Amino acid sequence: MTIEELRSKLLLLIETYVTNPVARDELESLVSQRDVPVKEILAGLTPFLVDGHISEADGQTVRDIAFHYC
Repeated sequence: MTIEELRSKLLLLIETYVTNPVARDELESLVSQRDVPVKEILAGLTPFLVDGHISEADGQTVRDIAFHYC
């Protein structure tokens, strides 16, 4: 997974699951940093994913990101 693929997948997850506009803006700004702080972004996403409404495909995306970048 390249950095651009990582950014794209993170933005898609943020747009799909983060309902709070302030949190969304903060996470999107982290994605655009030169050195993407993946752990911080995943930690910020976690409260929005814990309700069990994440798709299997998106769950696999999160696991792939964690495997490659954490």
